[in-house]
Amino acid sequence: MRKFYTYALVVFFASTITITQANLLKNSSFEDTTLTGTITGQGNLPDYWVNIAPPTPTADTYSNDGSFGVSPSAYGNFSGVTAYDGNQWVAGWSASGQESFGQYLDTSLTLGATYEFSGWLHQAVRPDLNNPGGYEIFLTDTPGIQDEYLGFLGSTGSVSQGWLEYSFTFSVTDAMSDLTFLEFGPIATAAGSAYPGLDMVSLTQVSDVPEPAIIALFTAGLFGIGFARRRKA
Repeated sequence: MRKFYTYALVVFFASTITITQANLLKNSSFEDTTLTGTITGQGNLPDYWVNIAPPTPTADTYSNDGSFGVSPSAYGNFSGVTAYDGNQWVAGWSASGQESFGQYLDTSLTLGATYEFSGWLHQAVRPDLNNPGGYEIFLTDTPGIQDEYLGFLGSTGSVSQGWLEYSFTFSVTDAMSDLTFLEFGPIATAAGSAYPGLDMVSLTQVSDVPEPAIIALFTAGLFGIGFARRRKA
C-alpha cells in the first residue's frame, strides 16, 4: 500500500510542475507588416496589433530605418535608439486618454492556470517624455473597457539603462476565462507623462491545473500515509 501512496504523491507533484508552452501572442516582436505600400507616420501598428481610439493619433510603430511607422528620431522621441529585437518596436503615450493598444488571442486562457507575461521596455528620450512608465495589462471582451487587470509591466528607470526585461505572473480567474482581447494601457509612474517603447512581448502558460482525479489521488495518498504512521506508532 505504501507504494500506492508514494505513487499518488509523485503523480500529483508531476501534474503541477512548471511547464513552458509556446508564446500565445502573434507577431510578438512587431516585425510582420503586410500592409501594402509604404506605411509611414503616427498611429500605425503592425499585423495582429490593434489601436484603441480615441485618442488620435494612437500608439505608434518605430522602425530602425523608418520603413514602417516613424523613424526613432521623429519628434526626438527615441533618437539614437534601435529595436531590442529585429527592426521595429511600439510605443504608447500615457497622457491624452492613454494611447492603448492590444491583440485578440486565438483562444481564451485556461481557468486556474498560471501565466507569465514579459516584455522589453525602453524609456523615451524626448525631455518631456523622459519619465518612468510602463504598461498595465488587461483582459477584456471590448477593447477600451479594461475589464480584468492582470498586472503591471515596468517601470522604466532611465534612458541610460537601455532595453530592460520586465515580467509578472497571474492566475486565471473565472472572470478572466472567457475574455480574449489583451490590452496594453500605458501609464506614467512619476511626474510627467511617459511613452515607453515596447518590444519582444510574450504570454506563456507556466503551470498547469491539477485534474480532479489527480487531486483525489493525492488526498488518498495523504490519508494513507497518516494511517500508516498511526499503525506504526
